[in-house]
Amino acid sequence: MKKKCFIIMTFWTIFVVVLGAYWYLQHLHHDSTMLLPSNSAKGASSISESAASVFFNSLKKYCNLPTSDSVFGFEGDFEESYDLLGVIIIFRHGDRGPLTTVNEKKKINCSSYITKSYKKLEKIVRTYRSETLAAKLLPRSDFCIPGVLSKQGASQLIELGNGFKELYAKHCNFSDSNIIKHLSANTTSYSRTIQSAYSFLFGLVGSKFLNVNLQKSGDVTFCSKYCQCEAANRFEKLHKVELNDLFKTDVSLANFSTQVQRILKNSEKPKKSILPTTLKDILLHYACHDEIPGCSVDESLCVNSTTIIPLDYYLHREATASSSGLNLKKAGILRAYGLLNTIDQQILSWINVSKKRKTKTIMHFPYFHIFSGHDLTLMYILASLGIYDGYLPQYASRLTFEVLSKRSQYYLRVLWNGFDVTQNICPSSQTYCNARFLATFIRFEMKRYFLTDDFLRACNL
Repeated sequence: MKKKCFIIMTFWTIFVVVLGAYWYLQHLHHDSTMLLPSNSAKGASSISESAASVFFNSLKKYCNLPTSDSVFGFEGDFEESYDLLGVIIIFRHGDRGPLTTVNEKKKINCSSYITKSYKKLEKIVRTYRSETLAAKLLPRSDFCIPGVLSKQGASQLIELGNGFKELYAKHCNFSDSNIIKHLSANTTSYSRTIQSAYSFLFGLVGSKFLNVNLQKSGDVTFCSKYCQCEAANRFEKLHKVELNDLFKTDVSLANFSTQVQRILKNSEKPKKSILPTTLKDILLHYACHDEIPGCSVDESLCVNSTTIIPLDYYLHREATASSSGLNLKKAGILRAYGLLNTIDQQILSWINVSKKRKTKTIMHFPYFHIFSGHDLTLMYILASLGIYDGYLPQYASRLTFEVLSKRSQYYLRVLWNGFDVTQNICPSSQTYCNARFLATFIRFEMKRYFLTDDFLRACNL
């Protein structure tokens, strides 16, 4: 009996080894073909449909595709002994057409993923029968337009607004018309951020969103009176030089710049500034809308060529360098200085109003203030706070500041894409930061990196 079992186990072991070897050889063959240049053979200028699908599906993690239940987070989830005084939300606009494009005639449908809520917004806007209002509030095409918000992007922000309505439902009645008095909003002057702001507000308060006045800023950082800063410009340039040097000196990345230049040779993007994020922005144009790109005009290289399969690796290397980059940290502190001061002053005004209010009333609502911005808006403030992971924030990413009160004391809770990062920012606190923490923090960081807390002096160093 033992001999019989031994023979069976031996045959089984041989079978597993042979099967494993076969799989490995097939995998090895697959990898070797994946590394072939796209023009290595006539008719083999692009990878197979299945390989392309796998590649583009891996990019979809950057898309933040909208669904009616896509917004997860711990906003509004704090101890019952605290009261919610106000919420400040900074978010990136939704899905847009790429800023850099390859010269091609094919139009991409950017309405692959739109939600029922977006169709409801369209219906409400159309009932006004005003083309001016429609152009102001709604994306103007089903197809991707460079730099312009897509219907998919509007859907993302509507669902984010819907998500916040649910997350803060126990703290605020968003169906009450009085909530409008407690809503305020800032946006940059780009159509994609303006439409994103309106989309978010529609998700949050429904048709009442039209009563919210948007204040527009001419700068992507909402810098207020702290905009001109030569030192910030210099630190940013130094950071880009560091990233370019990384790809020049790393042997494993040696061919990246050449490959991307060939892909982008018909684009208007300056060749010296090409980084993995540039290529990612182009590819998201396809990956986020279920399209497989064709080849460049002269077919010397395909955008979906196997030479860019390791893009995730390149992005990881770029992110690692950015998250720990001292020059980006310094630039972030200076760029975010104005916005952090604005947020601190907003918090202070809410606290003062709260102190003057002698008793709570049924009509009391928390305050909500939104900033509709860009990936750079979030990048600078995340870098300044020391919580930037090096990856440019995906569409509809958000940074949330909750102002809480408890027994006449005021606190600040910070969440990044729904996760509480308060302890990462002020680890010495027991639970939450002091409500005026940002004012103290920015002065400390200025002295730490620039030996002065005076903005003008730091900018002229």
